[in-house]
Amino acid sequence: MMNIGEFAELTGLSLKALRLYDEQDLLPPASVDPWSRHRRYTAAQFGAALRLKAARSADLPLADAPKLLGDAGAAAATLAEHRARLAADRERQDAALDALERLLAGPVTWQTEVRQAEAQPWAGVVLPPDITSDEQANELFAGLWRRLDAAGNRPTGAFWTTIRAKPGSETEVQVVCCWPVAALPPEDWAGVERGTIEPGQEMVVRWRWDQDVPMVEGATHPAVLALLAAAEEKGAEVSLAQLRQIGVLEEGQPVGMEVAVALKTP
Repeated sequence: MMNIGEFAELTGLSLKALRLYDEQDLLPPASVDPWSRHRRYTAAQFGAALRLKAARSADLPLADAPKLLGDAGAAAATLAEHRARLAADRERQDAALDALERLLAGPVTWQTEVRQAEAQPWAGVVLPPDITSDEQANELFAGLWRRLDAAGNRPTGAFWTTIRAKPGSETEVQVVCCWPVAALPPEDWAGVERGTIEPGQEMVVRWRWDQDVPMVEGATHPAVLALLAAAEEKGAEVSLAQLRQIGVLEEGQPVGMEVAVALKTP
């Protein structure tokens, strides 16, 4: 038998790790001296120790370690899941590094324009916070379209989305999906938002989804940031609640986005 120092030297596990694995009942020593509390290990424990060492080096969560020491099928599945997580992490890292490299090479130039917006009634729905996919959001949006169509108030143009502060909250925001309509829907339509875009000047930027632009995960599209910066340079007071992301359609199919923000001067 070996003492803990010898076993650590042979397996590459630290003394701290061996004590932790003992506490977690992952790799208890073969025996413990009742008086000195010294731990003793056997060569038969090398296999489990090496699995734990390899898992530690691969940054596999400690919570998954028991699966590596039991059934072979469960161990293989755990390893495959961890490989998939690492691959996804690496893909995100590569994308972030690529975006950073391109940002360092120089900013993308976005063309903005100023136009006159007309008064436009709209109907919309607020996306619930538990929506987790574009498909769910699209179905909610399509449901409003069908309801408007059935009421003889079919949408008159491309959809748009906007954001606003959640009523009663200083930190939470809501996404509102809107259709332009000829007339405001009745006030008794439960779950349907309504309003009118005020006439006035707005600044616009467009992009196609097939444009290759550096994207930073979690950040707003760079075209939107460029639009807000351009509006600020004009001395306009920009309200995000008046920023609209409008679908760009070709032959009835969405191919990109147009973002518009109302220009108001102090």
